[in-house]
Amino acid sequence: MQQPNQSIAVTDSHPYPPIKARRKNLRYANMIIPALRQQSSELTAITGYLYQSWILARHHKKISELLMNLAKVEMHHIQMLGTLITLLGGDPKFANNACECWSGEALDYCKDLRQIFQSNLEAEEDAAAFYLETAEQMDDPYVCAVLNRIALDEQLHAKIFKDFLRK
Repeated sequence: MQQPNQSIAVTDSHPYPPIKARRKNLRYANMIIPALRQQSSELTAITGYLYQSWILARHHKKISELLMNLAKVEMHHIQMLGTLITLLGGDPKFANNACECWSGEALDYCKDLRQIFQSNLEAEEDAAAFYLETAEQMDDPYVCAVLNRIALDEQLHAKIFKDFLRK
């Protein structure tokens, strides 16, 4: 499989909006929390990309670097989301209780390059849809701007994986 070009952009070209909320809104905070702590969350994306980067580093150096860069973008997303949840009056905990914790079992530990790309594509498409759908249910232009901007990155990530699957 062809190695990716070093210049692949991993963030959309639009600037990130300021991280703010019009006012506290616990309902909105609770709508965003799944992006932090569900098994299909930003935390899963970060740790998944890290794992994939490590296992592919020896034979697919450029892909490994790309995945590490994607993990960094997802870390920026989780930082923005945690800040938004706090501004909205929520608590950005990674678990609701001891029985409901994020787990490394959420990761797809597949080592097949094609399957990695397919799994990542589906996760990125789901993430973009989550942010767009969540933003549509809110009436806070600041929060919506952040969610819509994160969705642009997720859509770009999906395109990257789609392009690799076509090659």
